[in-house]
Amino acid sequence: MTHTDALPRHFTCIDAMRGIAAIFVVMFHATRFFQDQAGVHVVPVAPEDMPYGAWLWPAFVYGEEAVRLFWVISGFVFAHVYWNRPTTAREFAVARFARLYPLHFVTLILVAGMQMISLQTQGHWQITGNNDLKHFVLQLFLLDSSLALSDGVSFNAPIWSVSAEIFVYVLFFLCLPLTRRAPLKGSLILAMLCYGVLVIRPDGFLIGPWVFACGVFFFAGAACYAGYVGLRGAVRPLAVSVAGLIGATVIAGLLGLHDVALLVGCCAIVMALAAMERSVQARRGVRGGMLQFLGDISYSLYLVHMPIQILVVLIIDLYFGGGRDFAASYLTLPLFIAGSIWVAYLTNRYFEKPVGAWLRGKMQKRRTPVGGDVKGVSVGT
Repeated sequence: MTHTDALPRHFTCIDAMRGIAAIFVVMFHATRFFQDQAGVHVVPVAPEDMPYGAWLWPAFVYGEEAVRLFWVISGFVFAHVYWNRPTTAREFAVARFARLYPLHFVTLILVAGMQMISLQTQGHWQITGNNDLKHFVLQLFLLDSSLALSDGVSFNAPIWSVSAEIFVYVLFFLCLPLTRRAPLKGSLILAMLCYGVLVIRPDGFLIGPWVFACGVFFFAGAACYAGYVGLRGAVRPLAVSVAGLIGATVIAGLLGLHDVALLVGCCAIVMALAAMERSVQARRGVRGGMLQFLGDISYSLYLVHMPIQILVVLIIDLYFGGGRDFAASYLTLPLFIAGSIWVAYLTNRYFEKPVGAWLRGKMQKRRTPVGGDVKGVSVGT
């Protein structure tokens, strides 16, 4: 598959959806403000009784499902970048490491420090449990969900989705010869193989189940890109395809096939955004506006919001008696979202981008590595 001028070189709308999905994850985790300590699996408030629950209850209940959308977007973007240009294993690995690891490492250390303070002063952890040496090592090497060794969420919990994606990145790179020759068939075969392994996977299997779940969504995203290219970005055929995907989503939902509905629904969103791309880019200033901003901060927002949350509840415990009445305030959610976005912006501008560029320059033989601009979330994305 080669790039054609008839197709966009950058999918701004899809990139922006990463940021929107990250905001949904932030809202989902806002319910954790009501927890007085880690290990409380049931949040002591019904989603509809949360502030703004009458309108935002779907985010409080299903916001975590945005991770699956991250995976579909990653598959779409990786196919767009790596099917259309050559890359070496070194270039691919360096681009992934420089993009994902520095911020993960810093947030892991920050959360570990706060959890140690909480355990020593309050006798318990905040928000996430399992903050021991074993889980620190697993997170340090991004293995907490990619290997079936974890006892549950720990430290900066959202990194679990990136951990699952790492193995899928390796599979994607190894299978590039197949997917470049047969983009749609190859992607669908890989998605079905991941699903098959997920179904028959034995309990003692070392690789965690989330790796294969991620693979299904990731290669479905790659198949979406193959379909988009096959239709050459034509709006009418894409509209028909999106309508078909929406119909399939509704039918799967009515039949109680939640995972199928989620997968097809994510594909429908990505294909709809891809169909909108050329008309959106034709508008002056879009690339430098809100859409690009949302795409830029998506990974930072995904990783910094939980350290912020842990810091808030730790301060409440240390200096304000440990109550959780503040969580019921209608100011808490907007302040949490706005504060997380602001910190994510500063992090992206003054840490994520410059450190990533510096690492690529140091680690690559060439100063401008091929594929170095690919963004992965988990929100790898």
